[in-house]
Amino acid sequence: MTRVCIIDDDEFFANLLASMLSGPEVETAVAQDMAQARKLLSEIDFDVVLLDVRLPDGNGLDLAPGIKELPSAPELIIMTGLGDPDGAELAIRSGAWDYIQKTGSPEGLQLSFKRAVEFRKSKQSAQPVERRGIVGESPRLQECIRQMAKAARSSANVLIHGETGTGKENFARAVHANSPRKSKNFVVVDCASLQEALVGSDLFGHRKGAFTGAVSDKAGVLQRADGGTLFLDEISELSLELQKSFLRLLETHTFRPLGDTRELRLDFRLVCASNKSLAEMVAAGTFREDLFYRIRSAVLELPPLRELGEDILAIAAHHLERICRDSRLCPKTLSHELRSFFIEYAWPGNVRELIHVLEAMVACAPDEEMLLSAYLPQELRIQMLRARVGKANQPPPPKHEGMGQIAGPLTSWGEYKKQEQERIELAYVDDLISASGGDLRRAIQISGLSPSRLYSLLSKHGRSLGERTGSRNQSMEVRKGQGLPGGDSESEEKQ
Repeated sequence: MTRVCIIDDDEFFANLLASMLSGPEVETAVAQDMAQARKLLSEIDFDVVLLDVRLPDGNGLDLAPGIKELPSAPELIIMTGLGDPDGAELAIRSGAWDYIQKTGSPEGLQLSFKRAVEFRKSKQSAQPVERRGIVGESPRLQECIRQMAKAARSSANVLIHGETGTGKENFARAVHANSPRKSKNFVVVDCASLQEALVGSDLFGHRKGAFTGAVSDKAGVLQRADGGTLFLDEISELSLELQKSFLRLLETHTFRPLGDTRELRLDFRLVCASNKSLAEMVAAGTFREDLFYRIRSAVLELPPLRELGEDILAIAAHHLERICRDSRLCPKTLSHELRSFFIEYAWPGNVRELIHVLEAMVACAPDEEMLLSAYLPQELRIQMLRARVGKANQPPPPKHEGMGQIAGPLTSWGEYKKQEQERIELAYVDDLISASGGDLRRAIQISGLSPSRLYSLLSKHGRSLGERTGSRNQSMEVRKGQGLPGGDSESEEKQ
């Protein structure tokens, strides 16, 4: 998710710009003066900041040095009503990505923003990432790693959500390892094992004589997280009373050991994990809404193992090598049949289940170099055989007329290709109209076609498309050169 801060006192322009930039992967926030901007920037880690020069309470450029020094180091775009060469030079020297005039075209503003986002992503991907045992190269996993690295370099609280066994603690440790706090402690609190009767002493510590049996001072778990990262594993298991205690800790970053009269201050970064939907728990009244919003400044959604495809084999090989090394056994590989089964199996217990299966197989065949399906735990071996028998008994799919199947007498290759192309074009145009909801800009964005090429296809197949602009509907029947989004590409290949 890309977070954008728009700092401009022109409410109409700021809201218009926010609507232009907002989307499924973009969140926008607006500040109308320097005071609001400072507050907003201190509470949220932004990726891009669009800053107006003239603000009611000062010159926007005075904010520039502080913006670039924020933990998230957002890309800065300076906006001005009137172009000023000296102002442009000052903006660039202040670390701005771009200096643009508000009177320019909407496309110019969008292009500057798009390039700033692309530059930021390439800059972040170029930085080395400490994976901490995270194995895999699939697009799903790569996106999780990219989001993890982005969150790690900011100061945002992180919520990691995923099924049991998907590696939430590995990602939490990676957040710590890639953060400025990596030289300090990474402290784990297992929320499922906390007992309310002991939580005060265990978490916050106590002073000598605070209660019967307190024969000396004791530092709590939280004090070890000072300067580092506090990881609350399975935070969904906290009682409402403990949720209240943690909410106060997050709000004030202070606590009081049992038996002490002083408040001690803690500097920590919070990472939480849950295998349950906290949003559903909030709706059910079993998780505090205010705590929920406090802990989810950045959210990582980890995919289950069954959705990682070929990564399953890489993860299995990684853990198999470790198991053999720890047991001082010869290296082992998986048979072809096992590799196919590992990819097809649903893995309800995810990586944790995979590790247990590998350990059981190694225990059954300590001296074998290749693990066979015969070494699988009995329950999985039965599932594997059932799947194999089920596939063998499946009837062949019925033959039906479709793409590539010729109905009627065979024509020349040229005529056949022409008929198929027109059929495909018509099907695509109908699907495009449906997917775009009749919106011109959306249709152009989805298809990647220029307005003239899209109009040509619609006219050819007798279809029409409209674009909503405010309360009006603008017909797709436009001429070249009217400045529609995407321009008119004469060089576009005629398909």
